[in-house]
Amino acid sequence: MKILVLTSRFPYPLEKGDKLRVFYQIAELSRHHEVHVISISDDHPDKSSLEEVRNITAGLYLVRITPVQRYMSLVRSMFSGLPLQVAWFYSPGAAGIIQKICTELQPDHVYCQLARMAEYARRLPVKKSLDYMDSFGIGMERRATVARGLSSLLYRIEARRMLRYEAAIAGDFDHLTIISAQDKSQLSFPGAEKIRIVPNGIGETFFGYSRQTEKSHDIVFVGNMSYLPNIEAAEFLIHKVLPLCRADVNVRISGANPASRVKSLKSARVDITGWMDDIREAYASGRVFVAPMWSGTGQQNKILEAMAMGLPCVTTEPVNNAIGARQDTEILIASEPEEFAAHINSLLENRGLYESMREHSVRFAKQNFNWEQNGKLLSDIFAGK
Repeated sequence: MKILVLTSRFPYPLEKGDKLRVFYQIAELSRHHEVHVISISDDHPDKSSLEEVRNITAGLYLVRITPVQRYMSLVRSMFSGLPLQVAWFYSPGAAGIIQKICTELQPDHVYCQLARMAEYARRLPVKKSLDYMDSFGIGMERRATVARGLSSLLYRIEARRMLRYEAAIAGDFDHLTIISAQDKSQLSFPGAEKIRIVPNGIGETFFGYSRQTEKSHDIVFVGNMSYLPNIEAAEFLIHKVLPLCRADVNVRISGANPASRVKSLKSARVDITGWMDDIREAYASGRVFVAPMWSGTGQQNKILEAMAMGLPCVTTEPVNNAIGARQDTEILIASEPEEFAAHINSLLENRGLYESMREHSVRFAKQNFNWEQNGKLLSDIFAGK
């Protein structure tokens, strides 16, 4: 099968969840199909990133949208009602280029990643699938509840637009996918019950990581540190949880593009590393992974990667709902700062508990999250099975 994949960002390096998901999906699909990729980009990826994607594709196309084009699209969206999230990634010129590439390639199937790319795909005269991944509309609603003033108003407006848009485009695609049952349950438009669940996987390199790394930090948190839910999680961890832990407990926060709010958390007990070329080193340097997240949607791959590397994880019920680990056996759940601190202290002080959680975490990750299974499921969906 000849498959054309549309992405809103160049899928490498893997510093964001959507890029990680589509990169591994492309890699798995390429094992059995001819895969071509079109990525929207406002700059040119470096040579090594280009090579990583070229190595797993039969054809790669970059379509550039300039900052001026993006802002013009935002202005037009004020009158069209198009969500800002969609308008930011759309330009009529790019649409023409994508249409031309599709006409020349004559793919058997178009795979559109994320609703914000749907404007490019929804009217293409070919079989096509849309990966919602999660609901941007629901995510905006949640952000509106924690934002203040004008920001809260803008989030509410964007949430309404995005929820309407996610419902409107559903009928334009032959197949719809999403990352978890929890995310599917939040979509209530007609036809939402037909959405197929395609979970994430874990890269094999996270299992059995053999490099000897000193356990220099008691707590580690990893993520795109310009993403608001990650910023809020880091602040909660440092301001609310850490003061309740033992006085000698320290924290490492790692991930791309740390916002000023994250950088300001740095102290004698808190290490902020920013981007690391091999994020496994960040995981490996910690004893316990802690993710106090409530407002994000989707499936937190950071939790899966930590579990695969044998780190006991402490997180919230909404995060675990998308993963499905057994509480108190494979994962520890908390909601209040005191609960987080109690779990952390128990893991650091109780060797038996710590080793049991490590063993069960790795087994759970290996048995339930596999990119090869992910690729086979997508192939079956594209084939109409």
